[in-house]
Amino acid sequence: MRKTKSAYPTRGVSLLLGLLTLFWSVGASGGIHTWDIVEVYSNADGTIQYIELLDVGTGGGEINIGNATISSSAQSHSIANGPVTAPTNGKFYLIATPDFAALPGAPTPDEILPPTAVPFFDISGDTVSVGLDNLTFGSVPTNGTDALTRAGSVVANSPTNYAGATGSVTAPGPPGVPFSSLPALILMLLAIASTAWMAAGRKHPAPID
Repeated sequence: MRKTKSAYPTRGVSLLLGLLTLFWSVGASGGIHTWDIVEVYSNADGTIQYIELLDVGTGGGEINIGNATISSSAQSHSIANGPVTAPTNGKFYLIATPDFAALPGAPTPDEILPPTAVPFFDISGDTVSVGLDNLTFGSVPTNGTDALTRAGSVVANSPTNYAGATGSVTAPGPPGVPFSSLPALILMLLAIASTAWMAAGRKHPAPID
């Protein structure tokens, strides 16, 4: 039987519908389209860090954040927690290092990074990516109390997890000189000063009357 011209538009429509269905199913399975990085935090050596995400969309169906991959310039980590419970809009998702999770006042992270991925980002500046979002930022405050927002503002840290639990942490600062080492340090400085004084005396001897 000879095909008529009307058969071709019908096949074209079917093909178009099939492609649209495929595109929709792939997009729907992604489920991480509207998650943005909104806050990053670190201590001085990068062992205590968190990355806070927020679903800024309105659909509420971005449930696959629990299967996303998050990466920085030097690290990459695949989350394997499975889908979260909808609705997701307005919810936070907290990714952090093990040392952060152990701090008093820290809400339970939704994902704890493995020790091999610590530090996760460079405190002097980095680009962190998750889903369709990329955030490039400069130096992160390392005083133990402040965090850096998406807009580049320095604010008091306020990590929040998907369940809505929030808190505030204080990370230890850079290690100082132990008190027990202070006497040795003072003696060393006195010895250096004495050596410098004696050397100056040899260069400029006292005049002979």
